[in-house]
Amino acid sequence: MGRCLGGAALPRGARVGLLGGSFDPPHEGHLHLSREALKRFDLDLVVWLISPGNPLKPNPPAPLADRMAAAGALVDHPRIRISDFEARLGTRYTAQTLASLQQQFRDVQFVWLMGADNLAQFHLWEDWKDILRTVPVGVLARPGLRIAARSSPAARIFRAARIPAGASHLLGAADAPAWCFVNIPMMDVSSSAIRAMGRWATGRKS
Repeated sequence: MGRCLGGAALPRGARVGLLGGSFDPPHEGHLHLSREALKRFDLDLVVWLISPGNPLKPNPPAPLADRMAAAGALVDHPRIRISDFEARLGTRYTAQTLASLQQQFRDVQFVWLMGADNLAQFHLWEDWKDILRTVPVGVLARPGLRIAARSSPAARIFRAARIPAGASHLLGAADAPAWCFVNIPMMDVSSSAIRAMGRWATGRKS
């Protein structure tokens, strides 16, 4: 697959944030989180890993081609890229994806990015401890779930690996396990709300 991920060349030593998810649909909140991650964690690039589907969600998302196209139309930042790496590789879980990425890009420093809502349920992910021991994790606060995230099993078990928010710029070069929780200006928008309002019309299968 060469030295590119999501159309972006990954130079040796680059600090690359990975924002995974269904992006069903992608929205301004994803962009906002990505821009903040670039700044707070001193990253060179953020790549959206648009997944074929989320094992924790009972209903399948819209077709991948629709979500990739919508993300491409939305992204307007020179250091944010989109990728269907998981679909092309055939990985199902984040831990598998990270292992494949690290094997392919041995000299790139990856940082897994997530909203506070994901940290609150991170202990439900497949091999979640392996993820934290494989790459640094950057958590950006989203509306309503700060307390639940900070008291989650993942936050408690790995509390000794937490980098203070005031030193968040160190996360991009940190050795795992390392994670950092930062508060960002709120943007109260979600994919589920957009779908509920009927503003996401696709070739979704029932």
